Amino acid sequence: MSRVTFYRKYRSQSFNEMVGQEHIVQTLSNAITNKRLSHAYIFSGPRGTGKTSSARIFAKAVNTFEVEQQMDKLDSSLCQRITDGHCVDIVEIDAASNTGVDNIRDLNEKVNFTPVECHYKFYIIDEVHMLSTGAFNALLKTLEEPPSHTIFILATTEPHKIPPTIHSRCQHLRFRNLSDKEIISQLQFICKSEDITLSENGAAILARNASGCMRDALSLLDQIYSFKGKNILDEDIVSILGTCEISSLHTIIEAIFTKNPDNLLKQLSETLSSGANPLQLIQELIYLTEQVVAHQSNCQHFIHYNHDTIQTLASLSNLKQSISLLSTLAQIESDTRWMSNPSLLLKIRLMQDIQAIEHSTPTQEKPSPTPQKAISKQVPPTLEPKKTPPPSPEIKKPSLQTAPTDKQQTPFEAPKANIETPNNASSTIHIIQTKWTSFLDTVKEKKPGLFTILRQSQAQELQNNTLSIKLHQPIQFFVEKLHEKSYQRELETLLYETFKTSLKFSIENMNQNAQDIDKKSQSEETEPQETSTVETTSKTPSEEPINKIVSFFEGKVL
Repeated sequence: MSRVTFYRKYRSQSFNEMVGQEHIVQTLSNAITNKRLSHAYIFSGPRGTGKTSSARIFAKAVNTFEVEQQMDKLDSSLCQRITDGHCVDIVEIDAASNTGVDNIRDLNEKVNFTPVECHYKFYIIDEVHMLSTGAFNALLKTLEEPPSHTIFILATTEPHKIPPTIHSRCQHLRFRNLSDKEIISQLQFICKSEDITLSENGAAILARNASGCMRDALSLLDQIYSFKGKNILDEDIVSILGTCEISSLHTIIEAIFTKNPDNLLKQLSETLSSGANPLQLIQELIYLTEQVVAHQSNCQHFIHYNHDTIQTLASLSNLKQSISLLSTLAQIESDTRWMSNPSLLLKIRLMQDIQAIEHSTPTQEKPSPTPQKAISKQVPPTLEPKKTPPPSPEIKKPSLQTAPTDKQQTPFEAPKANIETPNNASSTIHIIQTKWTSFLDTVKEKKPGLFTILRQSQAQELQNNTLSIKLHQPIQFFVEKLHEKSYQRELETLLYETFKTSLKFSIENMNQNAQDIDKKSQSEETEPQETSTVETTSKTPSEEPINKIVSFFEGKVL
């Protein structure tokens, strides 16, 4: 027993049955009604959007006398022969297999014959961009001065490959991708006609995987129907298509919004180990996050997921956080084409997004607790001398003036060797800091995986050819990766290529530095003021060059 597939069985047979191409239907209907037919048309658009079906419907409508009837049913015997491909006046040519000049010359000879049973003879050339240059040139004269009874329809997915000389002689109608809502509506109509049980979420999954192509959506439905029968569950669609389960996507986004890195890494590992494609997982997360953003923006007509799922996720975050996550996922999708290990990139970026949420939420609730502490710990070395009654604040100013006077009275040969080292070090770290942004751009271009870790970092200090790098988001996972030999070699190589200096590096954790500063400040507060001033003056790195100069010239501070 022969069986017709869904995409052939439910192929549009009239203008009213066409889905999602209202501008095409209106243009062609008006051309028939007003008798303003062109001799040649170009139908361009993505695959499976109805180009060939529209060409057949147009041929039926033009060759039917009563316009009102042809728009509704087109059920005459002539229309049935056109549908079955038995009408000799409707010629369909596959340009992919008839690319030569001889095929077009044969067409030019047959064009002049009058139609047998229709008013107009139609030549529907599919994939016309596959014709050779000679074939296009042979077709050019016929398109320029065609017989009055002939209409050409050139269908293509790549209209830019059609020569301008051909393009200028045709009316160009552009087909668009169908929206998910239009595909879901058609799938539900077909399932109702075929007595198939399919949930709205299942139809949304099929529509999303069809990428705007109705034919692909119907082919997927046919495949799942053959696998499961008339009772189709969401789990069956996930297993047959190899997509990600909705519950897994829900858990991943929930872990991000609730700032739970353990659940995030666990669910990502389970999903990827089950065979999910990282790129497809990213696209699924993007789609679900788009639905959350649409719900938070009160755009309910864009939501195709289960509303309960979307409402639950939307309640865990605000619109700003959802848009930030959507931007992160879009950047991940763009960067995966450069990565040999896209799953690692996905984990790193999503962990960074959790860190960004953690840092953003306290700053809104507590305006400035941490900055005040940091400032109070850094200011005391300069403020304490000003509070003491002895003239300690004035000591620094004369010391800067006495040093140059001593330099003028002594030769310059000896002090140069001692003074250049701190100046060179400070100038080198200054150069590195000013060029750090361009260095990160180089890392992003050559090593995107390494850039993911260093994208929010800065050069801190340089000592003994060891560059101290501070991470703004100190995640233990990043620090462990930077301690791997492969990452160390890559980073040292890029440092040498950028700064032309052999440098090693060390990683500073900003949280650890903050804890160290807190401990130091607490110990300093317990000590007397006199001892603290002596220790701070001896330990501050800015005064070390001055002390060396004073000791070298055996001078005294007045």
